Amino acid sequence: MPETCDVAIIGGGVIGCAIAHRLGSEGRDVVLIDAGDRLGLGASDAAMGGILTQTEPACLGPLSTVIKRSRDIYPEWLDELTSISGAAVHVLDGGDIQVALDDAAMTRLETDVLPQWKNSPFAVVRLTAADAKELEPLLSDAVVGGFLLPEELALDPRELMVALGRTLTREGGAVRVRLGSRATGLESTPNGVVVELGDGSRISAGTVVVAAGHHSVRFLPELREHLFPIKGEAFDMRPPGATTYPLRHHVFTEIIEDGYEGYPYLVPRHDGRVAVGVTYEPRVGDAEVTDRARDEIMRGVAALMPAAANWPIEKRWAGLRPGSTDHMPIIGFVDAHERVLAATGHSGLGVTLAPVTAEMVSALIRRDVDAETRKRLDICRPDREFLAATPAESTAAAVTPAETPAPTAL
Repeated sequence: MPETCDVAIIGGGVIGCAIAHRLGSEGRDVVLIDAGDRLGLGASDAAMGGILTQTEPACLGPLSTVIKRSRDIYPEWLDELTSISGAAVHVLDGGDIQVALDDAAMTRLETDVLPQWKNSPFAVVRLTAADAKELEPLLSDAVVGGFLLPEELALDPRELMVALGRTLTREGGAVRVRLGSRATGLESTPNGVVVELGDGSRISAGTVVVAAGHHSVRFLPELREHLFPIKGEAFDMRPPGATTYPLRHHVFTEIIEDGYEGYPYLVPRHDGRVAVGVTYEPRVGDAEVTDRARDEIMRGVAALMPAAANWPIEKRWAGLRPGSTDHMPIIGFVDAHERVLAATGHSGLGVTLAPVTAEMVSALIRRDVDAETRKRLDICRPDREFLAATPAESTAAAVTPAETPAPTAL
């Protein structure tokens, strides 16, 4: 006989775990299925950890209202997780500094990007070169100005996954976590869904949520042309002697010069490390670490913060973001029986959008969607018209997915 539950969730990354916690706290009987030997071993483990409001191009389009809701509920969500799990999740709340290293880059920020920032529901503060250097003294002397995005947060995704994992696996919880279990297929019927597992066993659920990152396409064939992996590489560095935040903000710039395009992004950690990245390779499905990517990132770091180019590298990694052709998540039922629900395609915004994704999925499963949630779901619905270019087209020329300008987080 198959194992039974109210909801089965395929995928134990930050999105799947956030959904499992939400549904379990509402009294649902939940089974969370993941092929790894611990939760969060995919894109979540490789993420940079920015909780972004404006940094990525996708943030500046229709998705901004969804991001606003996630940012609003994030502190309370983290408080709940840490209270239940007892695991600390350190949050850097200084915001993101985006700087320009030459006049052309500053002009682009002012003419192309600033109007969109002003149209978003978040604050933006103009910085002179002196302002930027006062906030982060290690910035290059080449900085000509920039902007502070004060509502952006940053955390260590591994800490977040520890808190989620302990919350889900605590004694007496409503979620059964099935690690080392690979889902191989599912069948939707009017009465529920049967999930086939690699060991030949089955799970029978009233609803199945597919939150398997870039692997979700295996279970959502109708979305095959719109879902794909996006490889990103990054590494940890440590300033000599650093034991706490070595920077007060996460820092980003765009560099285009002499045939080089770089998007160096530095995210400080509470224990003295700085996560540094990140490359962006659409439709690349391997997660191997390469010297080419390291050198590409280091060239950008040396231009943005010269002192950091001499910090020792402690750890290197690569991960595969779950991309979609318009860089926005896909959330909603995908089958005629409304039993299979997609929650994937978050691109570089999985950590950012985890709490609001859980909220939207919960509303759909409860069949209790209020007007504001409906507006957010309409933006993310699986049957929307997909576009090849980014939602924030005015920040760059229209391009194919493989040419899209690089986001700043895994």
